[in-house]
Amino acid sequence: MSAVLSKTLKDKDMDRIFAEVPCTEDLGLSKPGQLRLFHLLVRDGKFYHEDLEKWLYRNLSRYVFSRAMLEQFRKDDDLDAAIERAIQTMRENGAADEKGMGNELGEMMIYAFLEGKLSAPKLMSRVELSTDLSQYKSVCESIHLFSDTDENGAPFNQMVFGASNIVGEIQDAVDNAFDAILRIKNHTSREIQMVEKTALDRSFDDDEIAFLKDTIIPTPNAQSKYNTAYGVFLGYSIGVNAEDHPEIEYEQLVTKKMIEDIQRHAGYIADKIKSNGLDMHSFYIYILPFKDAETNKSEIMDHVMKGDVVL
Repeated sequence: MSAVLSKTLKDKDMDRIFAEVPCTEDLGLSKPGQLRLFHLLVRDGKFYHEDLEKWLYRNLSRYVFSRAMLEQFRKDDDLDAAIERAIQTMRENGAADEKGMGNELGEMMIYAFLEGKLSAPKLMSRVELSTDLSQYKSVCESIHLFSDTDENGAPFNQMVFGASNIVGEIQDAVDNAFDAILRIKNHTSREIQMVEKTALDRSFDDDEIAFLKDTIIPTPNAQSKYNTAYGVFLGYSIGVNAEDHPEIEYEQLVTKKMIEDIQRHAGYIADKIKSNGLDMHSFYIYILPFKDAETNKSEIMDHVMKGDVVL
C-alpha cells in the first residue's frame, strides 16, 4: 500500500456491497498479481443494485475531480456542491453509459476496485482523461500508482493502467478488455509522458507532491523507480435464472457458477497475456457478474448520473 499518496475513494462500505468469492485459479504469471471474484449482495433472489448505486453516487466527486480540485472545494467550504458539479461535468461530457467519456459503469468500477481492493491510489480517472487532459488523447480508463513490498521486503512502485468491459459473455468481456490493453501497450510512452507532465499539478499535499516527483518524474542518469502494470474489471451476465430456483439456493448457485466460469476461462486469460507479450507485467483482475450485464450497467449509471438513488 502506498505510504504517502492518499486514496480518493470512500471505500468503507465496499465489503458490505461486494461479497468476495474465493478463487483458487492461478494465471501462472512470472509477476505477482490478483485474480479476484466478487458478486453484489443478493436480496429477494436477485442482485441488489441500490447500495451500489448509492455508493457510486457518494464517490462521484472523488472519481471525477483531482485531489487539487477536491481540496479547492474544501477550502471554499463547498463540499456539498462537489457531487452536483461532478454530475454536471459527466453530463457535459456525454450520456450515461457512454464508453470513453468516463460515464460507463466499467470505467468507474476499475477506478473503485484499484483504489478499494488493490489500494492503488488514482492518478487520473477516465473523466479527467477525457476532460481537462483530453489533449493527450489517453486510451486508458484510469491510471493509478501502486506501492508495496515484494516477497523479500524490497519496496516497489507500479503505474497501473486500467481497462474494463461489461458484456453478456465472459469470454467477450475478456477479448474486449484485452483489445483495450493492447491499445494502451502501444501508447505506453505517450501515457507515461502525460503523467510525468501533469501529475504534480493534480495534487496539493507537499508530501504527496514530493513522493510523486521522486517516483515518477525522470531525472538525468537515474533509473526508473516504477514498472507498468494493468488493472482489469470484467462484468458479464451470470446466466442463473432466479425464477428457476428457491431464493435460499440462488446465492449458492451464483457462487458455484462463478467458480466454474473462472475455471473455464483462467487459462484463456493467461494465454491472452502471454501470447501478446504481456507476461512481464503484473495483472490485477476483478470480475463481477450481473443478471443482465448490458441492461444493468446502463440502468445503474443512469440512476447515478441522475442522482436517482436512495440515500
